[in-house]
Amino acid sequence: MKNFFLLLALFGALHFGHAQFLNWGVKGGINYNSNGDLRATDFSDLTRIGSGEETGYHLGLLAEIKLPLFLYIRPELIYTHTESSYSSGGERTRLKMDKIEAPVLLGFRVLKIGRFFFGPSFQYIVNTDLSPTETLDKIRNIDSDDFTVSGQVGIGLNFGRFGADVRWESGFTESEADFIGDSFDGDNPVALNVDTSHQQFILSFYWKFGRGK
Repeated sequence: MKNFFLLLALFGALHFGHAQFLNWGVKGGINYNSNGDLRATDFSDLTRIGSGEETGYHLGLLAEIKLPLFLYIRPELIYTHTESSYSSGGERTRLKMDKIEAPVLLGFRVLKIGRFFFGPSFQYIVNTDLSPTETLDKIRNIDSDDFTVSGQVGIGLNFGRFGADVRWESGFTESEADFIGDSFDGDNPVALNVDTSHQQFILSFYWKFGRGK
């Protein structure tokens, strides 16, 4: 949590310390996300289930600090909702996660309208939820990692103050969430462990309000 507040301070410092070189704006879009395996055990057997991709969304703020040689730095502050699904034996459960993200990207401007960028994204996980199934009720989150780091790389187009980009993101740090589910038949509860390190495509649209374009 401390690292997350340091990132907020960095975002503010960039805004006020480099305002003459700064664009800022709002952004939003969709995420196509998958996580790692789900592991379920009823204390006698272990089942491993691969993740399926689901669509989420994101909303937030961005800043853009211009540098020499067609370079720029772009910090962002984003609320992200992601989902991924797990299917086995005709049953399906869905993992939902809410995050506050702070990407810090180094970009290159190409032919005025083109962009290429990459950099780390620091993420604080606000909520992790696993939906019930036909045989498991009251699935409860009992422990989860709350801070992760990933990497992003992408390309974009900029038409004046309007722009769009597509990026690929992959988790750098290992992260997990542990759940307990009660079975409807009254047998022993089932322990569930989810690898929450993720991979996703991100499509974003943004509008800038700063001085420059």
